Amino acid sequence: MTPVHEIPGKLTVQYEPSLKTVVDTWTSYFVTLDEFKDAVLVKGLGYGHPRGVQAWVVDSSRAKGAFSPECQAFIASDIFPTFAKQGVKYFITINAESAVTKMTVREYQSKAGPHGLKLVEVKNLADALEWLRRELGHKRAA
Repeated sequence: MTPVHEIPGKLTVQYEPSLKTVVDTWTSYFVTLDEFKDAVLVKGLGYGHPRGVQAWVVDSSRAKGAFSPECQAFIASDIFPTFAKQGVKYFITINAESAVTKMTVREYQSKAGPHGLKLVEVKNLADALEWLRRELGHKRAA
């Protein structure tokens, strides 16, 4: 995977070119709205869109905390509509361990469907990438 962006101690953003997929790996949801916008729309989508991004994976398995109400509102009002307009078809979440984080993931997951994104929930990144390979008709790399 290609590194795209990082918020130290909170988020790493990577791109999987063979599947045209952005992977956000969160370790803390304690980010400002500006950090969130910059990481997702400016850096993540800014890198993925010109490369034909089709899927977005959010790995919350080790994340702590919850997004602020401002970030939650921004996800509903801007993130998913923008994803849909820019060609993202699949939104894949990886199960969170923390109960608080699970609530935050459930909250933003509920916003994906109305914008036409196919929502998938898996146990880990390997499962997410394997699901995409099958969905997109790719053979697993040897």
